[in-house]
Amino acid sequence: MMAKVSARPTLLRRLRRDARGASAAEFALVLPIMTVLLFGAVDVSGLAWAQMQVGAAARAGASYALTYGFDETGINSAVTNATGLTVTSATPTKTFGCPNAASGITEVADKSTPCDESGETPGDYVTVNASASYSPIFGWPGLPDSVDLSAQSQVRIS
Repeated sequence: MMAKVSARPTLLRRLRRDARGASAAEFALVLPIMTVLLFGAVDVSGLAWAQMQVGAAARAGASYALTYGFDETGINSAVTNATGLTVTSATPTKTFGCPNAASGITEVADKSTPCDESGETPGDYVTVNASASYSPIFGWPGLPDSVDLSAQSQVRIS
């Protein structure tokens, strides 16, 4: 006699073929990874924004020096008021120098020392530094609680 084959699949076979809920399970596995990536992108974007603001502050100080000449108080004010970020300014420095194709600017002792390459009178240069500290929104294991950012801008004023 022939054995009767059941038309109903066993429970195990049914579960293997059933795809309902697979999307929810996959989503539950991927969600933590996507969340960490999102939070990381937010923190890196904030860091990039803060660095751009520090650079803009240094350029604002250099622009002030170009427009009004070397005025330490005015340059510091321009740096600290350039952005909404709390930016500090180191003391701006005025130096004398000559343009140099290889190294940029070659500093000389005073304005009476002629430039080596061209024999011209050295120019007055102002160097403006700006710095700020950035604290990530989220704490990351193995990374510091804050990052020090800095920027420098140099301009010839005469």
